[in-house]
Amino acid sequence: MKKLLLLCMLVTSVVFAQNNQSQLAYQYYQNGEYDKAILLYKELNKKNISTAYYSPYISCLISNENYKEAEKIASKMVKKYPKSLNYKVDFGFLQKKNGKSKKAKKTYQSAIDILSKQTSQAISLGNAFIMRKEYVWAEKTYLKAQELNPSYPFQMQMANVYKQMGDTEKMIESYLLLIASFPNQKQSVKNNLQIFLNNDGIESTKNYNTLKKQLLKFVQKEKSGTDFSDMLIWLFMQNHQFELAFLQAKAIDKRMKEEGERIFDLADIFLDNSYYNLAIDAFDYIIKKGKENTFYIDAHINKLFAYNQMIEKDRNTKDKEELNQLYLDIIAKLGKNRNTILLLSNYAHFKAFYQHNLLEAAEILDQAMLIPYLNKSDLAECKLEYADIMLLSGKVWTSILYYSQVEKSFKENLLGHEAKLRRAKIAYFQGDFEWAQAQLDVLKASTSKLIANDAMKLSLLITDNLGLDTSEVPMQTYARAELLFFQNKFSESIITLDSILNIYKGHSLTDEILFKKSEIYLKNEEIEKAIAMLEKIETEFFYDILADDAIFTLAEIYQKKIKDKEKAKALYEKILLEYKGSIYSSLARKRFRKLRGDNLEEKQTL
Repeated sequence: MKKLLLLCMLVTSVVFAQNNQSQLAYQYYQNGEYDKAILLYKELNKKNISTAYYSPYISCLISNENYKEAEKIASKMVKKYPKSLNYKVDFGFLQKKNGKSKKAKKTYQSAIDILSKQTSQAISLGNAFIMRKEYVWAEKTYLKAQELNPSYPFQMQMANVYKQMGDTEKMIESYLLLIASFPNQKQSVKNNLQIFLNNDGIESTKNYNTLKKQLLKFVQKEKSGTDFSDMLIWLFMQNHQFELAFLQAKAIDKRMKEEGERIFDLADIFLDNSYYNLAIDAFDYIIKKGKENTFYIDAHINKLFAYNQMIEKDRNTKDKEELNQLYLDIIAKLGKNRNTILLLSNYAHFKAFYQHNLLEAAEILDQAMLIPYLNKSDLAECKLEYADIMLLSGKVWTSILYYSQVEKSFKENLLGHEAKLRRAKIAYFQGDFEWAQAQLDVLKASTSKLIANDAMKLSLLITDNLGLDTSEVPMQTYARAELLFFQNKFSESIITLDSILNIYKGHSLTDEILFKKSEIYLKNEEIEKAIAMLEKIETEFFYDILADDAIFTLAEIYQKKIKDKEKAKALYEKILLEYKGSIYSSLARKRFRKLRGDNLEEKQTL
């Protein structure tokens, strides 16, 4: 018994010593002290080479260019583990390093020759070749694996090999062949190509043109499906070539005799990106399909919404009167019913926020909410709009009542989250910052990115500008100015904002005040005044949270209103260079490239 105990203690002490030695060797390896690591690994592997030490040991020898010793160790591992093909790759690689090129080729080929149908084995071997930068052999591995197992999408691995080789033509072809054989891999391909397209400068233009050229070949061969046509639309959309995307979508719609769903979805994206005329054209295309079309009513509603957005910053009374008449004509055409409830809600919004006719807006919604058999969510949308109009009218408690009804009925729904956010904003307007903050903390976790971002933004505004001052008065005054802004009382809002600047000079709210004033001036088409506010933020508050917002807004003004492309381009570039983490980076990059002349839209029929 004592002998057994002594033996166990001896074995334990030996294992413990080995573990310490291996940890020390690995530490030397990580620190780049290869000579010290090699001495320890050599001692550890005297009797028997171990998989536990092999990788760092062989890496140390290669780093020290001791290829002969490394080849011996790799040879031992091949003999000991003949089915582990990665050891064969290392062995061949070291043979090559030792000037035995012919033997290396035979070793590499022998690894490929014994491949089975097991996909993991092929991927492991391919990765081993890639790690040793033997890309041609990695390519041969996957070609053989595809023969053995045609049902597995090895084109993804092939694409990666060609990417490593710098052969973009073959990389793209592999991705597209993958879609041809496995259409369910389309999203994965898009994700990889997205990275490929996101390079800056000339390389970006080259990548785009290469992908487009390859895609067009596949599109021309496509007869029954739409996978490659969809990919081409996606490419155009990525490049903000919305007109070309629309042309391609129409071509598919006509060829496949579709109902227009693809075009309806695109039109919504056009709306989101402020391409209102193009959105209107897309909705008109659907409307022309006739009353029986599934999207007929929604196309009418969204078309009017697009017109609404077009005149949002335009004070032209004539345009507003024409849009008002258009609303009336469409309502008369489609009727007042459960299917057109959102049309009525949008019309009420137009009357309240653009024509400032709050009484008529409220009447429209009062009647709309009495329509029988309304969908609960549609009714909730109307209640939210009604609550907004009550807030515009100064009827705060009525507004709170309607927001609360929606919040209660849709607690775990985005409508409920939106109602909660608007209710929190009222608390903020009223100066009840503690209660508002509690609601905003909950909304930061909303599944809606837009709601979560709005909640985060308001929460930061409160915390950043309240805790720094013992008095709540400046923050309360600013909140009151925001309510006046919401109620379109712009002159009163500016007076209120200026009072903070005059009484509390140098307050942390200064950049927010300047930005809010710029928004008011833009709404009133006082462009020079808006620019002055934004430039002050750019120069004096370049370190603060609103700096990139100000620069991006300036860029838009110069691009769209003043038509100074060079100034706009310089401002977009400034965001890319100095505000790399900005939420505007992606859009700024696309607009910068377009203004620079990259990827100019071809006027061609596809």
